[in-house]
Amino acid sequence: MGAIAARIGFVGVSRRKLIAGATIGMSCALTAMMSLVFNHTVRFDMMATGFVCAIVMHNVLARVTGRYRRRLAIANQTLEQRVHERTVELERAADALRKAAALEVSLRDELMARDRMATAGMLAAGVSHEIRSPLTVIRIGVDELRATLGDRLCPDTAQYIDDMTDSAERIELILKDLSSFARPIDDPLTRVSLAAVVASAARLASYKFGPRVTLTCDADDAPDVIGNSARLVQVVLNLLVNAARASRADTANTIRAATTIEADRVVLAISDTGTGMSSETQARLFEAFFTTGADRGGTGLGLVICKTIVERMGGTISVTSALGEGTTVRASLKRAPDER
Repeated sequence: MGAIAARIGFVGVSRRKLIAGATIGMSCALTAMMSLVFNHTVRFDMMATGFVCAIVMHNVLARVTGRYRRRLAIANQTLEQRVHERTVELERAADALRKAAALEVSLRDELMARDRMATAGMLAAGVSHEIRSPLTVIRIGVDELRATLGDRLCPDTAQYIDDMTDSAERIELILKDLSSFARPIDDPLTRVSLAAVVASAARLASYKFGPRVTLTCDADDAPDVIGNSARLVQVVLNLLVNAARASRADTANTIRAATTIEADRVVLAISDTGTGMSSETQARLFEAFFTTGADRGGTGLGLVICKTIVERMGGTISVTSALGEGTTVRASLKRAPDER
């Protein structure tokens, strides 16, 4: 831009000099013609007078026009400055409008999600009685079966009865979570054996495993954490079932539950070798009612509830995944202090 401006300035200066030379030359030629007409010869004194007059007139005109040129240059510079300022203001206004539009979309999505959650809470409250009634019959029947058979129960049958009792309790917890999804859940936090939680959840989730699914648990020596035992079983059970659902039809799915210690935290990692997820799916994992398994009975609430439970225990939950390689979910929980 500087080179172009300099070139334009140079052309302008040369043109003014050319005009000045032409003006002086024409003045001298006119003086010579008048001298020939009136004196029949070219007189030097008349030529000198005409030359001086031409130079004087040129300087006068240059000063007059120069003043206007400077004013015009200042006005042009001021106009360019105003145009630049106005352009910047318009760009800022356009950017503010884009941000406002994005915020409006975000708020609208959040309001829609809250509305759906409130609707889910009302629906769950409406049907909870219908679900609890047969559930109560099932629990009474299981208790009667245990009391009737007593010592005649073989270990396997006793284990099945215990599993049915635990499953009934899980159903009650799930109903409570769904019905109170739009309002806080206040559960007592105590010292919890994470190893026992993982073992219980693994036993319940095994009913959802197919022939190509294997589970490895490396959490037997996991330290205790601060939380709620029933809630944590619900979280781990949900994560294990999700891992099993990610199995591919032609490939074995190996699920591993392992724990690590990071300062005052205990991290439970549940990984699988299933289908994995794209980055777009991962970005919406914790969005209420978003699910990729609607055909398998998914509601899009499992991970949202898990995240809510873990965060209310002072923990965090994160997901890493890659298509065709599998998924790992990490739940970071507060480590319980030394009993001493």
